[in-house]
Amino acid sequence: MVFKTVKSRFQIGLFACVFFIMMLLGGLTANASSLNLQVKSAIAIDADTGQVLYQKNDAKSLPVASMTKLLSTYIVLQQIKSGKLHWNSRVKISPAVAKLSRNTELTNVPLSAKRTYSVRELYQATLIYSANAAITALGNKVAGSPHQFVSLMRKTAKQLHLNSAKLITASGITNGQAASLGYASLPKKDENTMSASDVAKLAQDLLKTYPEILQTTSQAKMWFDKGGSSQTEMTNWNLLLKGETQYDATLPVDGLKTGTSTAAGGNFVGTVKKNGHRIITVVMHAANKSTGDPSRFVQTKRLMKWVYATYKPIALTTKTYQLSDIKVPMGKTTTTSATVAKPATVWIRKQQTTKQLKSSVTIDSAYQAKKGGLKAPIKANTTFGVTKLTLAGQSIPQVGQSGTMRLPIKTTVSVNQANWIVRTWRNFVALF
Repeated sequence: MVFKTVKSRFQIGLFACVFFIMMLLGGLTANASSLNLQVKSAIAIDADTGQVLYQKNDAKSLPVASMTKLLSTYIVLQQIKSGKLHWNSRVKISPAVAKLSRNTELTNVPLSAKRTYSVRELYQATLIYSANAAITALGNKVAGSPHQFVSLMRKTAKQLHLNSAKLITASGITNGQAASLGYASLPKKDENTMSASDVAKLAQDLLKTYPEILQTTSQAKMWFDKGGSSQTEMTNWNLLLKGETQYDATLPVDGLKTGTSTAAGGNFVGTVKKNGHRIITVVMHAANKSTGDPSRFVQTKRLMKWVYATYKPIALTTKTYQLSDIKVPMGKTTTTSATVAKPATVWIRKQQTTKQLKSSVTIDSAYQAKKGGLKAPIKANTTFGVTKLTLAGQSIPQVGQSGTMRLPIKTTVSVNQANWIVRTWRNFVALF
């Protein structure tokens, strides 16, 4: 009887210790699994650093459908920024693209081969109404043909390290739906695939490079070719926008893109900025039983609310984040301090503290002294390496990166080189 009591106390004590450790570490797996999103894969990241806040089968490659259009529009914006394309440039419509625009099984605005449309009009139709023929026409304008544009998409995907991307069409429709614009050598059922992780990384790159895209993706309604032969009132398929059926005032969602197909189900890559901190979420293969099925948006809201309820953002700035005692072996002073090269945010669990955040410095070879530490002289505000962050002894994952979170760091003050007598003496002492 005494033995059983001791054993019971031991089990209770062991359970308490395990529970305490789990609370201390804030383990992602246990809490994330309790969210139980009704999707095949999902991910949530910080829009700036790419810190992964939630994962569910995020490396699994799945049909992306019209989320593909984010990559296509990335290229269009790239062309505009480089001056190769202009917002007011006129786009001719080929007979094949005009025919695609009249396919009632696909989302489209009607396009005529007898006239032209502006790049801006087609860009807006692509993002707001998910118009398949509109982005196909833009692809033709950029690259000359659908196949040449897909080749450019594949090249761009490699440059962005979207390693899971398999690309067949500019819009995300199947090879069969593309008809004469597709590939005769490929099965009709073939369609674009990508992992949730790569979709999130694409969205992150897009928002960092072309944040102006939000001015369009945040529009709930807009006219296409108003007063013209192709006049269409476009309603955004993103039901989380203000004025739409799934709008939530606590989540001011302003993008980004839906994707729907028989194989894909309901996909959505969303973004929201709350209390000054933007996150990106991706849900793939939510239920899509009929047109307008809100499941993907319901799951997105659950994920967004879970992130903001589970984490607290910690701002790392020149005032709040200082690294001291960085060695400068041949400097006038032998140590210096550093800080983040630009402000960044690290998310930690609500029950965690900043004391659990640890740093280790890696110096770029161009700034590294022969025997370690920083070379001297070095000027203030010189970005010389990265800090690797861990939290409660655990790595902090970043989308598209292996290992733990890395942030660029810079010197806070200038360090002059010691005179030759001092340097000679230090080298001599180092021999013993």
